[in-house]
Amino acid sequence: MKKEFLVIVLVLCASFSFSQTTSEYVKISAQADKSAYRPGDTIKIAVIADIVKPYHINSYKVSDPTLIPTSVKGLTEGIITEGVSYPADKKLKFEFTESEISVYEGKIVIGLLAKASQDIAEGPVYFKYSFDFQACDDKVCYSPKSLKDSIQIVITKTGSDIIISNSEVFNNLNFSESSQNFVKSEEVKGSKLTENERVSKPADSDSDIQDGIAGEGMFSALVIIFLGGLALNLTPCVYPLIPITLSFFGAQASGSKTQSILMGIFYALGMAVTYSTLGVIAALTGGILGTALQNPLVIIGIALIMAALGLSMFGLFEIRVPQSLAVMGNTNRSGYLGSLLMGLTVGFIAAPCIGPFVLSLLVYVGKVGDPFTGFLLFFVLAMGLGLPYIFLAAYSSSISKLPRSGEWMIGVKVIFGLILFGMALNILEPLIPKNIFAIVFPLYIILSGVYLLLIDRQGKNSAGYTTVKNIIAIAAVAAGTWILKPQSEASEVKWTMMNSIESINQSVKSEGKPVIIDFYADWCAQCKELDKYTYTDPEIVEMTKSFNNIKIDLTKENEAITSGFEIKGLPVVVFMGPDGKEYKELRVTGFLEPEEFKKRIESLEKNISAQ
Repeated sequence: MKKEFLVIVLVLCASFSFSQTTSEYVKISAQADKSAYRPGDTIKIAVIADIVKPYHINSYKVSDPTLIPTSVKGLTEGIITEGVSYPADKKLKFEFTESEISVYEGKIVIGLLAKASQDIAEGPVYFKYSFDFQACDDKVCYSPKSLKDSIQIVITKTGSDIIISNSEVFNNLNFSESSQNFVKSEEVKGSKLTENERVSKPADSDSDIQDGIAGEGMFSALVIIFLGGLALNLTPCVYPLIPITLSFFGAQASGSKTQSILMGIFYALGMAVTYSTLGVIAALTGGILGTALQNPLVIIGIALIMAALGLSMFGLFEIRVPQSLAVMGNTNRSGYLGSLLMGLTVGFIAAPCIGPFVLSLLVYVGKVGDPFTGFLLFFVLAMGLGLPYIFLAAYSSSISKLPRSGEWMIGVKVIFGLILFGMALNILEPLIPKNIFAIVFPLYIILSGVYLLLIDRQGKNSAGYTTVKNIIAIAAVAAGTWILKPQSEASEVKWTMMNSIESINQSVKSEGKPVIIDFYADWCAQCKELDKYTYTDPEIVEMTKSFNNIKIDLTKENEAITSGFEIKGLPVVVFMGPDGKEYKELRVTGFLEPEEFKKRIESLEKNISAQ
């Protein structure tokens, strides 16, 4: 009797219980959907965040990977977090952003879906959770924060006297896995979790495909992926392969449109085999393939293949159906097998250099771990990529009517050969130092234009081709010069990186110059705007040459510096005299246009001169 009475009291207390934790930017509280739960029951917790004006916080799915997303995590042993339902975000633009970013403001409700383990003990349980966020206002972003709180729930064996509560809150939450804003927790094993395992999957810039499939459904996702494959034909890496394909189908043209279309289908199927294999391997290896495609040896290998294709455009060799296939039966069979093999080859060449979309898909398939899903997604992608080639094959009979070797078609091959060499160089970019590549690549574009304009004589008897070629050559020289020119003129404020008050004080004392200290963090959007626009202004660069310019990285919290300089949010720019005295009226908090920043420098110089 006493035990039953105690349970009833606990149930009644829990039905009215809630928690509340407050910070300067956000107040959080939590409510449960029932007064009590049995072992194995689903538990729904509503985390209510009241964001204080004038602040906003980043949403759970940030548009910029350097920003810190909002996330809620369950932290209680014996209660397994299954997912989190986030609210719809708002897209807002601020002074310090070039485009809209995804944020929350005002009052939001985040639903946490959990399950009580079968062996959880009866009685009151404090369900602990964390609320991680980064707050900003219109000018400044503040250090990421993590609030921790708990809400009391009751575990009962009987299941009697369980009351549904707070229905008005939970009716507005969508815990369906198909919901665009529902994030499943990482797969867990067993009935209990360690603190590290009780973490919801973070939002990142590569999750768009996963969100699309979850939110729109598999059929809609397949349509989008098919269209994406079709659009990949416009990428620089794929476009130069078109003349190779034209040459191949032109050599295989038999006069029958039906046979030509079948050859195009086999060509597309060859590409599909390559991509589907990638998808299956990614599913079986957990996405390791996506990393392999960024391996230096693989990058060099792909670049060499692109360079070899470029040489083929200059007539060093021809790509044609292997002779071994020609004796494997009748002409039609050879053509079909040749088309299939050519599609396999082109798919292999194109896969790494149409990177971001394919790599994102590889990562998603690796996370899903289902070979069939990997096969299906990449097969559909390849069919989208291969569709235009079916049309090219259908009209291959017309290709043979083009002017023969020595006329304008040979000149077109030369242009595509130069493009392929450029693509090979571009593929090598991750392996080349940034400052060297910034010079080498535009120089190659300029030299290609000069070659076409002054050296190449292909198609000289065709006035129309010569005119087009000269326009392309002049455009290449102009584009390369335009790309190269900013590199030679580019300038920015020169900073000395420091990470302690002691090093700052020592530098100020030894240099004996006026001081500018810039406090920044990787997650600070306004800091990037200062770097991009203000610190590259030629006048500011010149003015700061006589200053001791110090930059402090606060991406990781540094309590000594933030408290020592009274920093609450970023960016902050501090101006000091040679004696280390700060002129606080000149302090910058937030993004400042170059003209306003110049005025601060001039004011500092006047203050120093007046002493």
